[in-house]
Amino acid sequence: MNAMTGIAQQIGAATDSAEVLACDGASVLLLREGQEERAGRAFSCLVEPAPGDLVLVGRAGGQAYVLAVLERRGDTAMRLAMPDGATIGDGAGRLNLAAGTLVVDAETTQVATRSLDVVATRTEAHLGRVGLFAEAIETIAQRIIGRFRRSFRFVEEGEQLRARDIDQRASGHVNLKGETITVQGGALVKLRSDQIHLG
Repeated sequence: MNAMTGIAQQIGAATDSAEVLACDGASVLLLREGQEERAGRAFSCLVEPAPGDLVLVGRAGGQAYVLAVLERRGDTAMRLAMPDGATIGDGAGRLNLAAGTLVVDAETTQVATRSLDVVATRTEAHLGRVGLFAEAIETIAQRIIGRFRRSFRFVEEGEQLRARDIDQRASGHVNLKGETITVQGGALVKLRSDQIHLG
């Protein structure tokens, strides 16, 4: 606060305190010494004032500005209001966010990074439509369970499945079709049906 006051004194602006009556975007209605006064929010004042707040007011060029929120007398959660195109952090530095719960609410979210590491004990995602374009995908898991109404997979070249045991079941029709089909059993090959047609 002393630093803010010192800056105001250097530019020749007087500072005092006032109570916030209402906020309308960048315009703030203040109560100072029993008189209502309109003030703008200083560009460096990132905390958005709320009604009932005690704020520091400075004046320059005949205009009043809210420089900082000194005290919040209500229970309104703090909201940081940044100008469009704001950037936090340094490209060569490190930014840490620590919270019990982190909520990101945005109309559009873009993440661009050269490397992404995610560590989570439990993950839930509710998505409308997903598009994934990747050079290579490697998945290592103890168990994978997928439940689908319909599933389509198109492989342009070869596909290999290697497992100790394979169990495939269909309640309806199963169709295997290829230019050449080879079935090999090291110990036993068994076909069982009411009817078997060959040829």
